[in-house]
Amino acid sequence: MKPIRFIFTTLILNFLLLIPIFYFLIHFDIPEDEIGGIDISKYSIWGLFFVAVILAPSIETFVGQSLPIKLIQKVLGKKFRVIALFTSAIIFSLGHSGYSIWYSIITLPMGFLLAETYLIFQKRKESSFWITSAVHSLRNLIGVFVILSENTFM
Repeated sequence: MKPIRFIFTTLILNFLLLIPIFYFLIHFDIPEDEIGGIDISKYSIWGLFFVAVILAPSIETFVGQSLPIKLIQKVLGKKFRVIALFTSAIIFSLGHSGYSIWYSIITLPMGFLLAETYLIFQKRKESSFWITSAVHSLRNLIGVFVILSENTFM
């Protein structure tokens, strides 16, 4: 699959994987303020865009995918793909636990998809780091649009 198609397919898959999690949160009446997320009052629109779409994806790709996956591959070898995948996804998820445990759970599917993206593109000519960052950036861009539209129309 070509990178652009892969990126969009991954995003669609992420949103599909979120359906059961959101169903759980709604079914058990978990209040929105307990879920948490970025405090947009701390940012201008451009600041929010820069942090969520450019800065965070690059840093989180390095810390959540590149570093743990390469470290596991170096120590254990490339045969331990599943361990690299799970470790990366959990690190990514825990990196979002500062908002709440619920937010951490919501980010877990994306953690798996980003780790899988990184692993897949390690074997291809495209940069695994930049493709993974692009998936993450586009996902966050959608989130920024949703947050801004909720606050604009409410």
